[in-house]
Amino acid sequence: MKKLIFASFVFLLCQGIFNQVQAQDPVEDKIELMREGGTTRAVPTNSATMMTSSTMMSAPSTVDAYVMGDVVSVAVQNFRGGAWIEVIGEGGSRQSFFQVFDMGFEVLNLSGLKNGKYTIRVIQDDATIYSGKFMKVK
Repeated sequence: MKKLIFASFVFLLCQGIFNQVQAQDPVEDKIELMREGGTTRAVPTNSATMMTSSTMMSAPSTVDAYVMGDVVSVAVQNFRGGAWIEVIGEGGSRQSFFQVFDMGFEVLNLSGLKNGKYTIRVIQDDATIYSGKFMKVK
């Protein structure tokens, strides 16, 4: 009887571990984006100008991109205006445009594209470009 209970316990434990591993969601991969261009700002030379300009300057925009299977998601923060997304690679291309009001989010469906290497570019209205590379795998 003790052997049956022990064997049942080991079986249930192994089954629980196996089901837990299968139930995990696929991990999103963050795409490393590099800033390519944009506007430059002059550095103030005296403290009076620095004090007034620091209140007028806003934080630079940030762009994050993630790929998960057939979907690329892009988040833009600290920016107002339009943002254009381009995904170009071995299996084709996709484009999307969205408006950002301090914070914006866009999802781009890549289901019709073949697996392979792709380049993503996020182009903002102020001519700032963020680009990165990723692999599309299914």
